[in-house]
Amino acid sequence: MSDRGRRRIFIILGLLVAFLLRVYKLGDQNIWWDEGLSVLAARKTFAGITLWTAADVHPPLYFWLLWGWQRLAGETEFALRYITVIASMLTGALLYPWGRRLARPAVGIGALWLLALSRFHIWWSQEMRMYILAGFCSLLSLYFVTRLATGRTERRGWWGWLLATTGALYTIYSSIVLVIIENLFMLLVGWRRRDRWSFWGRWLAWQLGVALLMLPWLALALPRMRSWSVVQAPASLSFVLELNAVLLSLGISTDIGRYLLPSLTLLVGMLGGLFLLRRRENGSEAKIALGEKLFLLLASVLTPPFLIWLLTQPRSFFYTPRVEARYLLPFAPVFYLLLAWAVSGWLSTPQLKWGGYLLSGGVLLLAGWTLPQHYQPRYFRDEYSTLTKLIWTYAEPDDVVVLVSGNRYPLFLTYYDRRPAPANRPSVFLMPNPPGEGQLNAAYVAEILPELQAEYQRIWLVQVERALQDPDSLTAAWFVEHYERPLSYDFGYNNLSLFAPTADKPAVPILNLRPQYTLSAELAPGVELLGYDLLTSEFRAGDVVRLGLYLHVEEAATLEMMQVGADGRTAGEEQLALVSQAGVIRRQVTMKVTPYTPAQSYHFELADAVGNMLELADFEVTHTEPAGKVERIPHPLAATVGGEFELLGYRLAGVQRGDPLIAHPSETVELTLYWQSQETVERSYKIFTHLVGTEYNPATNGPLWAQDDQIPLEGAYPTNQWLPQIPLADHYELAIPPTAPPGEYQLTVGMYTVADGQRLTVAGEGAVPESGYILLTSLQIQP
Repeated sequence: MSDRGRRRIFIILGLLVAFLLRVYKLGDQNIWWDEGLSVLAARKTFAGITLWTAADVHPPLYFWLLWGWQRLAGETEFALRYITVIASMLTGALLYPWGRRLARPAVGIGALWLLALSRFHIWWSQEMRMYILAGFCSLLSLYFVTRLATGRTERRGWWGWLLATTGALYTIYSSIVLVIIENLFMLLVGWRRRDRWSFWGRWLAWQLGVALLMLPWLALALPRMRSWSVVQAPASLSFVLELNAVLLSLGISTDIGRYLLPSLTLLVGMLGGLFLLRRRENGSEAKIALGEKLFLLLASVLTPPFLIWLLTQPRSFFYTPRVEARYLLPFAPVFYLLLAWAVSGWLSTPQLKWGGYLLSGGVLLLAGWTLPQHYQPRYFRDEYSTLTKLIWTYAEPDDVVVLVSGNRYPLFLTYYDRRPAPANRPSVFLMPNPPGEGQLNAAYVAEILPELQAEYQRIWLVQVERALQDPDSLTAAWFVEHYERPLSYDFGYNNLSLFAPTADKPAVPILNLRPQYTLSAELAPGVELLGYDLLTSEFRAGDVVRLGLYLHVEEAATLEMMQVGADGRTAGEEQLALVSQAGVIRRQVTMKVTPYTPAQSYHFELADAVGNMLELADFEVTHTEPAGKVERIPHPLAATVGGEFELLGYRLAGVQRGDPLIAHPSETVELTLYWQSQETVERSYKIFTHLVGTEYNPATNGPLWAQDDQIPLEGAYPTNQWLPQIPLADHYELAIPPTAPPGEYQLTVGMYTVADGQRLTVAGEGAVPESGYILLTSLQIQP
């Protein structure tokens, strides 16, 4: 196969890998706040979106494209984000010809592959924001400026540069840094030219063209721009540089100090490879000195962090943002070209080829380490789907929705108005705040809501992240005082309530009867199941599975609903008491996914008293904790608490092994308890772990020197949610105070009721029934 044929294969494979990594789980994540704003903007008219962006902090190009794309592709998460994938793929495709022009074909291919595997670039290629588009336009501008620097005067190059640069500036305002970098580069390149003055004059003339294209937009936007700032301490320059290094090398934006060493190691290897580059790159198509090329690339990588740091410093003009990872994205492709070129520097030095292999292997290892971390949290959660479905199902023509959400209104409206939203859905009233205040007060609520009461008989109250605008639930309290509340549903931090003149449970209007899955099944006599909703299919620990049943009930009946796993284990069950009612009712059945719910497939089983049974709604539970291995417990026990819980054993860390165990003041004893319940428990209990000595502790008014009391798994797994016969590991930390005197101490555990602190009875190995605890072990505290 010829060299050209091999290059084509590597280019095609690189683009294919880039595409697959960017569309994988593309739609498997809920729209977040910034994306919600983009959705609401795209629903406006073209003129409306133009005026909206004129008053915003971003120019309109991305929103114009999204406006057209949304009408072509629809409003699913996958469809709306796919426009970003397109820009990402164009960026990858452009890296090859630019790398070939600056260095050699292999460098362009390497840069393409590095971009394909970059977690940072994949991350923002799967978001409905403008930064990938800005990166593509910036890269295209740099490509054309490289062509222009060779002295060619073809008009296509100049027009390409003009449109690409204007596109970058119409995407994000901070693209002005691109113009600064390119001016410095053209000044450097032109200095050694005989025709430097005509070269610079032509360059300035085309920049004037960019300014003329920007002028109409600036004339529209400048009078409308708002100045605002994020209230926070300004970031230091060192932090921005460290963040940039970790983002470019690993694509991680949190806890960056933990990842700084591998990032700096990669950067050192890259700088070493660049130092090894020969003065004249064989195969380079650009008649530009090596130093000029490196200046362009290094300036493109190093200048943006300084600009971002400067923009986040307090000032009074435009807006002062906090430092965000996405602001550092547009010039990331240049970094991958530099890195690929550095690898070639190592590989082209015969004695140091091993450095190129190490650098390449390190990049692949880092990608294999970080990419799974990117995809792991991506799954679609039922945050607003069921909430909006409930309103669509029960709404009557003259209803209204009162939305209490602060600035989180885009999250609700994205789903509430998404096609195929029914045309007869109630209009939404956004609850305003009092002038000059960030939260509601009772007087303002009492002033606003009577106007709605006079106009509407039934009002839906939607509270989104209640602590933001109405932390004291003043709106709900006013409605409770003036209306009945026949329906109320909790969705974590959100709540949906229907307020109406009577407390009668409403029926589903026949025009609104649109179950996700349609059925016609007779259950008990006089009970017909017409369909059901299960709007998401994957659930993780802490999620609630919400199954909506559409029923026609002519005679009272009791149904049993069970959640059954693929292993045959019942994860939960609920009795549905149905009363005769005219029309169609919707009953919601819920299942809480606990940290130890076995990860597997599940379905619902609906049975009546005479043995009829239906299987409904398959779903998956993933990413939960595996059950503990009883045979691996370091210190097994045979003890019970309250006659309902088995203490299977424990593990200790933070102590010196021996007989006795030894610890010291200011140290922390780490304790893992292994529990199991025999059957479902109705109450939630608190577990205590105490370190008790023989001397008096004035801080506790007794011999207690350290403790860690908590609801299991730090509140995430209350005992009334424990699944029978599934062992769990529960972790505790007991910090020994520096004043703890030397001597012998006892480590004890037990349970008590939260309401009154009453300890549960104990029995078995280590049990001290009269004191209500189990003695695990003794240890010596030594100075």
